[in-house]
Amino acid sequence: MQLPNPVERPPDDVDRRAHDLAVAALASGWLDAERVYRELEALDAERVARGGEPTGLVPIARDVTHATFDDPVVYRSNSARLLARNDLDPALRARLEQVVADDPMRLADARIRDARIRSFGGVWNALVAPVSKSVMNGSAAVLGLGQALLGLVVREHLEDEITVPERQALQHWRRHLEEDPDAPDREAVREDIDEAEGRWSRTQRDRMLRAARRSLAAGQPAAAQLLADRALRFLPEDGEALELRDEAEKQRLALRAAQVHSLEATAGADVAPVAARPLAIALLAPDGDVGGAAAALLASDPKGPLSDEARFAEAIRCGERGEESQMWARLERLADADDARSNMARHARALVEQPDQNPYRAFREARADDRAEQLRWVLLGPLFRGPRDLDLPGPSEWLVEAPAAFKSLASLPNRLITYPWLEPWPFGRKPARHARQYLSRSPGGAHAEEVRDWLRDFEERRGNDLAVLHLAESSPTADPDDLRDLAERASQQMLDAARRESRPDYRQGMLRQVVSEFPKTRAGREAGHLLRLDAQSATPQRIRVSRGFLLENPALTGPRGLGLRPGMLDGDPANGELHPEGISFVGGRTLEFAFVAPGGDEDDAPTLRNETVSDERLARAVAMLDEITRRNELLDPEATVEPDAARELFFERARLGVADRPDRRPGARSAYTYLGMRERYGLVRARESILPVDLVIQGSLSELGIGAFPRIRMPKPTPDAILYE
Repeated sequence: MQLPNPVERPPDDVDRRAHDLAVAALASGWLDAERVYRELEALDAERVARGGEPTGLVPIARDVTHATFDDPVVYRSNSARLLARNDLDPALRARLEQVVADDPMRLADARIRDARIRSFGGVWNALVAPVSKSVMNGSAAVLGLGQALLGLVVREHLEDEITVPERQALQHWRRHLEEDPDAPDREAVREDIDEAEGRWSRTQRDRMLRAARRSLAAGQPAAAQLLADRALRFLPEDGEALELRDEAEKQRLALRAAQVHSLEATAGADVAPVAARPLAIALLAPDGDVGGAAAALLASDPKGPLSDEARFAEAIRCGERGEESQMWARLERLADADDARSNMARHARALVEQPDQNPYRAFREARADDRAEQLRWVLLGPLFRGPRDLDLPGPSEWLVEAPAAFKSLASLPNRLITYPWLEPWPFGRKPARHARQYLSRSPGGAHAEEVRDWLRDFEERRGNDLAVLHLAESSPTADPDDLRDLAERASQQMLDAARRESRPDYRQGMLRQVVSEFPKTRAGREAGHLLRLDAQSATPQRIRVSRGFLLENPALTGPRGLGLRPGMLDGDPANGELHPEGISFVGGRTLEFAFVAPGGDEDDAPTLRNETVSDERLARAVAMLDEITRRNELLDPEATVEPDAARELFFERARLGVADRPDRRPGARSAYTYLGMRERYGLVRARESILPVDLVIQGSLSELGIGAFPRIRMPKPTPDAILYE
């Protein structure tokens, strides 16, 4: 009978060689690392020869020695050879596959392939739908085909010369030459780089000029000149950029000259006429008779050089007395005067036309614009704000949108039916802003009730009960029964908002506000109850590990992790089965266990029990959880762990053994949840088809058509694509 192999107490020879390999890799270099690797390989072979199990360290040690080469090309080549072994750990194999796939030329070819698929697929997908509908629905859908062709032309006009995948390929080509300057294909790659960089410069030039033209049209010549200068940095001596810069500079200098001219004083002007002294004194005195002084000035010279000043002073005095309508009527008459003949016309116009000075006029104008916008939406649908900005002359943009306008007119009955029940209500925001401003400035003004009634209807349509309550409370004719009903609805709205808040300090503050503002309502009493429960159950952390995650990762429940009893996960409630909620790290060294309720129904609320663990147990559990999630991410791309700074901070404190002093700052609290893959995706995870196309059946009442056609599946953007947009 063969005796069992003796087991050495750690550290054994394998542990020592692993230590020596790490030292050699970090400090000595390839030769020492290779020597230690050979010794470790021999020890592993000797163990297998004695009938033992391999250590599993040989492939890892081989990868460590490969990493000592300061050459990414050599490391990728060695990693590809290492992948041929059949004894690799799955996580190591996944990482090596990522290393091999990180070949700049391979990535560049993939991005160029994506660009070609997008180019061809965009044309195919744009045309196949209208062609299919025209075949199945007759000539009525031919307009859709014309619109698609027009859309392709517009897209070609708006699209950058170099697409995002091509920009990514450009960066991969550059990286290829940096890593391997003597590569055999260096000349061809340099030609590709020069061609792509030229298109990138033209793309940047076009962007700058497009923005410069918009700035010039908006009356911002300084910004337009700056943007034109930036365009010239990409393409020096570009004719269009030079012309645009000269035009912007010309307008900027003209604007500057006009500003300087407006500050010049007229030579010989009487800056302190004697006739104006009584009015000036009345305006400055706390109890001055402005009306009498202005009337006296007008009586002495009704059409004199200071008559408009007197009328302006009278208008302001009317406003101070609360005669709002009279004040604005007088100011509007002054504003209509000619600037060349009136000293105060532009001052009156500034008061009349500025929304912050005359909010009621702004409210009326905004209401008229809003009604017109609603009418345009009913008639034109998506085109109610005009055609898209296609960087074309205005009439050309409308010509491009002609097919869409025809479809919008055809779908007019649908909009007439849905208009009264639009949810959420998309109109009225601008007049509402001016209405609130008017009520804030003049809560008892001449038009306060009119504005308040309109604003209340607007807020009721939006479902904003709290704003409706505040408006009703500010009305002098408020009905007490109506106020009580509104208080119930507003308090319920605030309570619902507090329940949706995940951060505990914000939620408790919102609950306190409900209690303090609406103590006699049903929602106020419920908020008080929730506030007490929240304060009792508040914890510094709430990092939950679900039962599904524990079942899928049994190493976490073992002695090296949480050390749970097997009966807690055997499916028998009699053994103290864990609830699907699982286990939560609630701060410090405390773990909260959620057990199935005594009735055995998992749909019932769990029975909670807190346990305090040692620093060592907590550190082991946190380290095991972090290792498992990182390994799962390597093996399964869908097993992602979202970033959470507060969670990582707590885990770091747990690993250092200082978690018994919990960080109670609200911003340091994490509410992250680790879910099993079955809990995330169900029994069967959806997989993408291996076919490059999708069969689409499409139709709608608004377009009056139906069609079935194959659509080319576009490549998904890579995670770093946002850096190249």
